[in-house]
Amino acid sequence: MNASDLDQYATPELQRRAFALARERRDWRFFIDLFRHTPTALEAEDIDPDVSEIGVAIDDLLSIWHEGTKGEWGAAEPLARAAFIDYIGKHGAEESAD
Repeated sequence: MNASDLDQYATPELQRRAFALARERRDWRFFIDLFRHTPTALEAEDIDPDVSEIGVAIDDLLSIWHEGTKGEWGAAEPLARAAFIDYIGKHGAEESAD
């Protein structure tokens, strides 16, 4: 699926796909880089999970983000959409278009 195909999806669907893919890949850096640009501007440097507990750390980070933003991207939505599309495009080749 290419970027123009992905751009047809609403932001919540892109978010769902990108978050699921990043969680599956245990890609902590994706979440940290993304959340540094959110309305809550999480201090990612202070969050350094034990590698064996990265899944729990990702869930905790998502919870903190959701609590701080109520799940809304606000002015950061265009940046978030671009990040989701880029991430899915790079790492989601095997993902089906369900």
